[in-house]
Amino acid sequence: MIAGAAVAGLLAASCRSSDRDPLLTYFNGEFGLTVRYPASWKTEQARQEGVWYRYFLAPPGANAQKPEVSVTLLAGPLHGALEDHAQTYLAGNGAPVLKDEERQGAKGHSYAFSSADGVTRYALILLQDANRVVGLYAQGEAAAFSRHKEILDDMAQSLTLERTDAYREVKDPRFRFSIRIPPSWAESRRLGGGKTTLIQFASPPLAADKGGQTVHASLTVAAEEIGGDGKLETFYDNTRLRLGSAFDIMAHRAWRGGYADEMGAETSMAASRSKRFYLAADGRGYSLAFEAREDIFSRVSRWCDLIAETFKVGAEAGS
Repeated sequence: MIAGAAVAGLLAASCRSSDRDPLLTYFNGEFGLTVRYPASWKTEQARQEGVWYRYFLAPPGANAQKPEVSVTLLAGPLHGALEDHAQTYLAGNGAPVLKDEERQGAKGHSYAFSSADGVTRYALILLQDANRVVGLYAQGEAAAFSRHKEILDDMAQSLTLERTDAYREVKDPRFRFSIRIPPSWAESRRLGGGKTTLIQFASPPLAADKGGQTVHASLTVAAEEIGGDGKLETFYDNTRLRLGSAFDIMAHRAWRGGYADEMGAETSMAASRSKRFYLAADGRGYSLAFEAREDIFSRVSRWCDLIAETFKVGAEAGS
């Protein structure tokens, strides 16, 4: 049984407070990119001449109106060599310190450099991903750049091209299923016995409330013997009955020989949204349940779809 109360408990347990500015994870579904950034930073988005940009802006310094430093995540078509693209950032500045970089098979370079007068410092990563360029570009006045260098380095290291073939595979040979889970999603609970099994995962922090408590999405992978006629429809109907009327179906569609639902639930304490995927094979029913607080659901929805596509059951999952 996939109980809404159990998932809500997981979400509450996954929140934490910290004296430090917590790091959140931003996910872009169009290009499959993630990067971590401080919760107090503002984010904006733009698209210019076919290139997509996401700006992460540090709070202004004392007596300043502009961010102390900014970091830009970018993706777009690559015209010519990667080195030619780099020149749009390097031209007119001091000589860069160059390093080779690789993320999930995409290769490129990082560049550390300053303006010709030394007033402004920059850090740039450019990667070639097939016929497109992916990058992360940081800039700020030299003193501010030095103050934020640790977090800028963390952001650079966190840049990830989310590729499901690079995710770790979680398998259950007994119940014959497998799924690939991003490294940033942590296993939080595993229950099993008899005719059922359940594994839960928590996403990285996606938002932060006042006081530094971070907000996560959850994923519950469950398998059980259906009983009766062993059919998908029976499993789906029984699961819907157990969930009860508190979960409203907002969308229902066929999915890979099974079903996918988008649902909403609301209590006196909170409102949540979820995506639930259902499959059946060899008399067993399988479900994936992604759940997040309603106000952050859009940030993780496409990531849920990406993970769900790796789910295999029965003979497809192997022995």
